[in-house]
Amino acid sequence: MHVRANFPPLCGRDHLAFRSYYHPCKNIIDGDLCEQFGLMDAAAQREVTEGLDRTTSEVR
Repeated sequence: MHVRANFPPLCGRDHLAFRSYYHPCKNIIDGDLCEQFGLMDAAAQREVTEGLDRTTSEVR
């Protein structure tokens, strides 16, 4: 949820609506969002990890 807010979708659609078009998204790991986390600057990564109660190294 936190990473999704920092990167607007290219096609203009809501990311969650796109991912759950056929089936609801529950208990999955979205590789696209994991990849985008590495592209974020250090301050944004810290903000995301604080919201998850984890350190940046734990999320990487």
